[in-house]
Amino acid sequence: MRLIALALLLAAGVNLGQAQTKLERPVMLDSNGPGSELFVLDASGSLHEFHVTQTSLQEYREVTVPHELNPADMAFASSGGQDSLLIAGTDSGRGVVVSFSLEGRPLRTWSFRNICSGIDFSPTTQSAYVATSDSNEIYRLDLKGGEITFVARIENATKLGPVAVDEARQEIYVADVASGRIYQYSMTTKTSRVLVTGLSAPTALAFDQEVSRLFVADPGRGGIFTVDTRTNNPVATELASDSLKSPYGITLIANSRVAVADHGANRVLVFSTKGNLLFRFPSS
Repeated sequence: MRLIALALLLAAGVNLGQAQTKLERPVMLDSNGPGSELFVLDASGSLHEFHVTQTSLQEYREVTVPHELNPADMAFASSGGQDSLLIAGTDSGRGVVVSFSLEGRPLRTWSFRNICSGIDFSPTTQSAYVATSDSNEIYRLDLKGGEITFVARIENATKLGPVAVDEARQEIYVADVASGRIYQYSMTTKTSRVLVTGLSAPTALAFDQEVSRLFVADPGRGGIFTVDTRTNNPVATELASDSLKSPYGITLIANSRVAVADHGANRVLVFSTKGNLLFRFPSS
């Protein structure tokens, strides 16, 4: 994995405060928290870094992800006093998770036997949970020790994709991008069940720990949805669709807001958790 160029670019940084760079089909994003930093990866391989204010996104750096890496999902991680971004995907046909610092220093690459298609980070366990699309398995990646441990195989799944972790209840949510289902796996009972059906192709998940709500980006249905995971019969309820063209990525940011990567419209939109559009980037 040749991350030298990425390291140099990140270390140098590009100040974009005077001109907004156009996003080219943003595909995934994550934040430091939810917090005040937002990271957006677009289809051209550019990673855009933003400060989140009350009324806008302010881009302060743009770097290029190595062309050898084909990203599928990413997650912000903080482990051992080191903030980093974890990108799950493939490199030369094999599954990988790549970690690099926010300043651009390459940290580590983990190789998998299967294609990595989803990832989320658990601060409590200092671990990342990784889904594979060709074997429908979930693995635990210990960021401290570096070990990769098999967690579960989701029976009857077709093609696993994005992952979200509920730390309080020790549950993992993983989307089946081929069947439009979301599965819930309990790390306590080691069992899985179908949480909701009826989606088209859910490409991103984000979990709100405070209210136990799962947020789903579904470009197939052209909207973002929420699921109350505390109910006995959860359903996917549409949160917003009118302002969206093809929402690919979703994450929670500071002050109870939701950022969405609208792939087809080359922009990022920020909503309240009630579905009200607050602002967008670019602003015009």
